[in-house]
Amino acid sequence: MKVFLVLAAALAVVSAKSFSPRRVKELEYGFCDGANAVLEFNTISIVPYPIRIHSGETLTLQVMLNLLETVPEGVQISIKLKKLGLFDLPIPCIEIDGLHIGSCDYDGQSLLDVGADFLCPAYFPDGQECVLPLNPGMYGGDPYELVFGDLPDIIVDLLASGKYEATAHAYLADGTEMTCIYLRAELE
Repeated sequence: MKVFLVLAAALAVVSAKSFSPRRVKELEYGFCDGANAVLEFNTISIVPYPIRIHSGETLTLQVMLNLLETVPEGVQISIKLKKLGLFDLPIPCIEIDGLHIGSCDYDGQSLLDVGADFLCPAYFPDGQECVLPLNPGMYGGDPYELVFGDLPDIIVDLLASGKYEATAHAYLADGTEMTCIYLRAELE
């Protein structure tokens, strides 16, 4: 029996050491299986990559999306974030200084309100206000530089290096799913 336990323990150690989730060499994104394709991804990029989230770090983001369907009033967004590994680790919703980070649920209009200072009108089609409903058209534009100020240690520790996956489900006011989008990225 001791020999069996020693062999099982050795196998577990070797398996754990040889397991290395595949490196996310570039940003991966798309629609969840079976999801409605309500938009086209034209450009999504983050520089530097892998992503570095530290005080004073600068990220350059560029996004161009062609929205194919109207996003109506009352849309709810449910984001699930997890760190990928031997065992995926769900990241809970944490509120820090009024900002919700992690696996959180949001009202669609509230998300627009939070981003209004830098999103509108620069990244919206002509004539589209920063309110729901969002009409079909091209959203995005020139690269945007995001400079992190002093980040609390809990944020830096929470988003330690590794591979992450975010899944965003958009639900209509009646509770039916409008779409589901995933994003996989690596942080260092």
